[in-house]
Amino acid sequence: MTQPFHTPHHGPRRLVERWKAVAADHRSRAAARRWRHVGTEPRWARSDLPARRLLGRIVVPFFLLGTIVFTLLATNVLPAPRADRAFFTGLAVLCAVSTVVAVIDLVVIRRRMAEQRRWHR
Repeated sequence: MTQPFHTPHHGPRRLVERWKAVAADHRSRAAARRWRHVGTEPRWARSDLPARRLLGRIVVPFFLLGTIVFTLLATNVLPAPRADRAFFTGLAVLCAVSTVVAVIDLVVIRRRMAEQRRWHR
């Protein structure tokens, strides 16, 4: 026996203190693991938000322009053959719906990015 058990390094009080310290460390690490992911999104969702916002800023004006042009063609303000009127009406409706969807997407993305900024502050 190299060291008797009553020395300060091996006494029961020292062991209990060590167990308590280890248990507290485990608890704090578990809490850190639990709270680390609060408010963050998965990386694939986080990284594509700015790109989607840029795409929306580019796409929205084109859809808006298409809506205006195809509406003018469908109402015969711009010269177009009468047979194509239904076709241009369909294209105008399609562009209008796409514009609305893109604008809603932009608003949602802006909100989500603001929420992420709030969480990461």
